[in-house]
Amino acid sequence: MSTFSGPPPLLDALTRLGARAGQRASHARGYCAVGHFAPHADIARFAASPLLGDGPLPATMRFSVGGGDPEASEKTRNLRGMALRLHSLHGAYDLVLVSEPIFFAATPVSYLSYLEAHAPDPRTGAADPQRIAAHQLRHPDTLRLPALLAAHAAPASYATTPYYSTHAFLFTGADGVARPARIVAEPAAGTCYLSAAQERELPHAFLEHEMDERLLQGPIRFQLHAQLPAPADPLDDPSMPWQGSARVPLGVLLISALADNSCDAMTFVPTRLPAGITATDDPMLRARSGVYASASLARRR
Repeated sequence: MSTFSGPPPLLDALTRLGARAGQRASHARGYCAVGHFAPHADIARFAASPLLGDGPLPATMRFSVGGGDPEASEKTRNLRGMALRLHSLHGAYDLVLVSEPIFFAATPVSYLSYLEAHAPDPRTGAADPQRIAAHQLRHPDTLRLPALLAAHAAPASYATTPYYSTHAFLFTGADGVARPARIVAEPAAGTCYLSAAQERELPHAFLEHEMDERLLQGPIRFQLHAQLPAPADPLDDPSMPWQGSARVPLGVLLISALADNSCDAMTFVPTRLPAGITATDDPMLRARSGVYASASLARRR
């Protein structure tokens, strides 16, 4: 297995898992939406960011299915994503959230090993079980997310799944204290997964129509929280679920309409942060940002 030496090998490994030319290496299938984010009235006590003090902020979102296949079935038991950009005169803030509370791997090395182990063998068109088994022995951190995904069906709607940052960030409040937290977006409609009958009978593409029909009844609402860590929760390992139960309200995200596909040209970078919010030393966070910000956009062009 090759070792990690920056964004290109990680992106190459994602591409070998099935990314299409001109498409995103990951989360290729998706839909754009627009709305706004209304920060909580007391948000400055936790995050004294000028951007978040601007009142309701226009928001551009992209909802997506994990993987590099733009025609992937929307019934697959894979990650769902909500990438979100908040706009302000004070800059922009990207939130890159997924539908499980942990990421694939703890480090770039173990993530690269995971991608390489699951890449199809050119001779057979399928992944080598022995290579996967050897990888799992070396990197047991990559077993956690697949177990969560297999434990339930796919979301019944983009509006009925929670989304998580998986990475921790440092939020500096009005008192000047920086506090670590992960971000959670809770759906007002509750969490709902496909039934066994829906898994069998729904078409492979149903999420855009479902969201369009739902929006006819009014905006889709998410409550954003900052999840605070318990004393033993790691700040630099996104493959580990946090045990901390305390949450700080950040505000409400309202999705008002689906949009054209212009957000497909956007690159959402998890370290595009406003003043008052900074990245932790999580190596996986920095590696993902490097891939998204440089190599991924250049490869799509």
